[in-house]
Amino acid sequence: MKKEKCFECGGTMKIVNTSYKGVPMEAYRCTRCRETILTEAQVSKFGNAFQQKKLKEKYIKRPIKIGHSYAVTFPRDIVSVFGLSSDKTKLDMRADVDNNKIEITVL
Repeated sequence: MKKEKCFECGGTMKIVNTSYKGVPMEAYRCTRCRETILTEAQVSKFGNAFQQKKLKEKYIKRPIKIGHSYAVTFPRDIVSVFGLSSDKTKLDMRADVDNNKIEITVL
């Protein structure tokens, strides 16, 4: 968006740093009427940052035993953000023994 004109007043749009619901973001603001708009890329970036803000930084979970297997339950906010409630959701699990990690990726 280069030298774009405001849809409201025809003024010049300028990139500004602002925030919405506590999430910092970049947007375009009219220098004349102060109208603020977002590009599709800015909306996408904000959406990802907003979802991340909803999640805790860290979850401590204990494995549970189910028959001869072990499982980990996911908190409701993780299920919601990553869409894990769908029957078609698949998870990729990788063990990193050297770093004592189990990595789970939503496919």
